[in-house]
Formats: sequence, C-alpha cells, structure tokens
Amino acid sequence: MSSLLKGMEVLRVLAEPPFNYTLSELSSTMGMGKSGLHKILSTLKEKNFVVQEGSSKKYHLGPVVLRMGNVYSKLIGIEDIAAPVLSNLCQVLGETVYISIWEGDRAYPACKCCRPGGIYDANDFIGKSVPINAGASAKLLAAYQDREFIQDLLSRTDLVARTPYTLTSIPEILEEYDRIVKQGYSIEDQSFSLGVWCLSVPIFGKNRAVDRCLSVGAPVEAVGEGIFPIWLQRLRDGADEIGTQLQLRR
Repeated sequence: MSSLLKGMEVLRVLAEPPFNYTLSELSSTMGMGKSGLHKILSTLKEKNFVVQEGSSKKYHLGPVVLRMGNVYSKLIGIEDIAAPVLSNLCQVLGETVYISIWEGDRAYPACKCCRPGGIYDANDFIGKSVPINAGASAKLLAAYQDREFIQDLLSRTDLVARTPYTLTSIPEILEEYDRIVKQGYSIEDQSFSLGVWCLSVPIFGKNRAVDRCLSVGAPVEAVGEGIFPIWLQRLRDGADEIGTQLQLRR
C-alpha cells in the first residue's frame, strides 16, 4: 500500500468512533508499524489534516477536513436543496428526518432535522457509519449497490447483532436487500436500537443510481396503524424533490 493510500486510511479511521487515537491505538487498529505510521501522521499534521492533542498526545481530524466537508456538503446540495426539504418533513411528520450517503463501502448520516426531544435529537450521529445489517438507511443503500461487491463486503464485515432483531446471516441479509429493492423502501424495526423504528427511501440519481437516501426515525410506539403509508408517500415525495433538483443542478 502506497503512503498516499495509508494516509487516506488514517483519515478514515479517525472519522470513526472514538475519533481520537494514540499512536499505539492507531497502529493496533490499522495493523501498521508505529514508525511508518508516525511519519504519515507527521505529514498530515503539517498540512492540518490531523491535530495532535498536547496533553493526551492523541490524534484527531483537523480543520482542513472540516473545510473540505463543508465544500462537499455544498457540492451535493445538502445546504441549499436538502435542508428545506428536511425542515418541511420534520414539521409535517413530527419526527426526526435525515439523509444518509453511501461512501464506498459504508453508509453514514450526512444531515438531519430533529424535533425537540425526538429520536436522535440529543445524539449527534452525523458522520458515524451505520451497520449494513442493522440500520434502515444502511440496508437500503447497500441493497442498491453491485451485488457481487456487497456479497464480498458482507463476507469481510463483522455482522454484530446489536439487538435481538438484527440479521447476522448473510443469506438472510441478501434476501432482505432483495425485498428492499423490490418494494422501494427499507424498514428498521428495532434492529439498530431497541425502541426505535425507521423508514428509508432511495434518492435516485442519474441512471437510477442510488448513493443517498431519505429517512424518518421515531419511537416504536409513535408508529400507529395507518401511519406507515402516509410517511412512505411523504418521504418518497421529498426524495423525488431532492433527486430532481440535484440532477438539474449538475
């Protein structure tokens, strides 16, 4: 692996919990020698991609990454296209709504709009990868990717059972993916967190490609009879609006 690829992998690791690592922790996590890793970190520090805390000596992402993230956010339309749609849906549905993005081999929430006291209001889950066998958004995004790639990814992934409702069998997960694509939505019924129910729909890009989705999350008890079809249609309308505007923009 080249130094460039190693540096990129360091940034990806630092973008995952716990978000700050000592040299030894990074070395253990990445399976890299401390000497070579220290050289890479020194270069990243020099260019402000990484910051090292003075007291703990731990490394975390630096200000350049924040600036680049803001540029990407504007490029894909989160600020001027998605935010108004999220705000409207949050008011209409009365629950937390959010957009998730597929990043190579994982899914992560990119932006959200929460009602006060709602699901994820106090939990800043933005930027944290979601398991592809548990979260509604991650399952949906994985379902729309190349099947051979996803099968390989599943075989390399530690499919943890976060709750008693989490699928951990690869054949069962693939069957779930098939259902998701066929019906055009994904449901998370306490498979990621007990007491939480989520619904996700795809945001289609050019040639019907799917690398982002729109979701609503709510307490299980809030999802009463007759709510599902209303929420599904509202989400699909919002996803269509975002997808259309993004395609026109580009």
